[in-house]
Amino acid sequence: MKYCVIDISSSSISMIVASAEAEKTEVVFKERASLSLVHYLEAGGLSERGTEKLVEMLTRFKDTGAELGVERCYLIATAALRHVKNFDEVAKAVFWETGLTVNLIDGETEAYCDYVANIYYKTCERPVLIDLGGKSIEICDLAKSSKEEMMCFSFGLLDLYRKFVSNIYPDEKEAKEIKRYVKDKFDRAGLPREGVFSTAVMVGASNAAIYDIYAEFSDESETNGVKTISRKKFKKLVRHLLTGEDRSRLVLNNAPEKLYLIGSAAIVLKHLFKRFGVDNIVVSDRGVKEGYLQLVLEGKETGAYYDFVCNSSDGEARSLAESGKKKKAPAAEKAPARKRGRPKKVQPEAPVSADTAAAEETVPAMPAKKRGRPKKVQPEAPVSAAETAPAEDAAPVSGVQDEKAE
Repeated sequence: MKYCVIDISSSSISMIVASAEAEKTEVVFKERASLSLVHYLEAGGLSERGTEKLVEMLTRFKDTGAELGVERCYLIATAALRHVKNFDEVAKAVFWETGLTVNLIDGETEAYCDYVANIYYKTCERPVLIDLGGKSIEICDLAKSSKEEMMCFSFGLLDLYRKFVSNIYPDEKEAKEIKRYVKDKFDRAGLPREGVFSTAVMVGASNAAIYDIYAEFSDESETNGVKTISRKKFKKLVRHLLTGEDRSRLVLNNAPEKLYLIGSAAIVLKHLFKRFGVDNIVVSDRGVKEGYLQLVLEGKETGAYYDFVCNSSDGEARSLAESGKKKKAPAAEKAPARKRGRPKKVQPEAPVSADTAAAEETVPAMPAKKRGRPKKVQPEAPVSAAETAPAEDAAPVSGVQDEKAE
């Protein structure tokens, strides 16, 4: 059976398609598209244009899932929509246009999904997981196991950029202000210091972008399929991102959608690596989507999903992958207009005998008596025989066409 998880994040929409058979889950397809919803915020709510862009993107991702033979599709949203004031309106618009229900995930669950997706790294020496998002930061001690022990901070890279950075990249003064701010936040939360962790596991799209930039800057590549970062070389990269002349070329070549976030991300990571005193840094390609799907399959998390099979006729969802055609939304009957006022009382009908029914068929019904003055009737003009003859080519009156609901 094929599953799909679509994630609405602060700067992008991403999707995975996974095949689950015999308790084994394998991701067979991934896609990501840039969409910064924060650019469409108005007075704390998502604008009409922003909602339209979101619906447009989700429709495309849903169609891709149908073409790949997906049977169940889950739509999740994290910090990107957690603080949007008109979330209910946005969720209704998404459901009305796409049929997808938005499963809003809280910070604690988001961190736990990261943890579940990366349990594999428990075998590393004293590992800590770091996920830098646009509107939140998750840090998890992989030696622990309960959701309550995972840490989620309610600020992210977008908040840091807006609060401290005046240009595209932070200068040295702004970098110190960012470092001072995050240090205070981490201290207040009781985040461990040096000696507790030895391995940092980087998770999420921003950390993946940092690795791509680092790989080109340091001219390094994966070792046996494992992405690693040298802390010493990373410090040089941070310095280059703050003062280097060709830093924009480096970022645009590898992560153009993260142009405004890379500087803040590099500063936060440098501080965390130093705070923890980590010796090893690895980059994971699994995150919230993989963890959420795993929890759903294990029955530890519940969520609404779109069923492609039940919402298609004659197994059309399965055939989409072969035909490559997109399914058209079926037309729905328009709901009758709602009348105001109290409903009229309907008296129960008395039983009608056979004689009475027969009489009603032969005796014409009297017209209902109207209140008020009778209308003046103008005398009718004489009608010629030609006018009274039926038209041979008269077309029958057509019925009212159903309007499309979708």
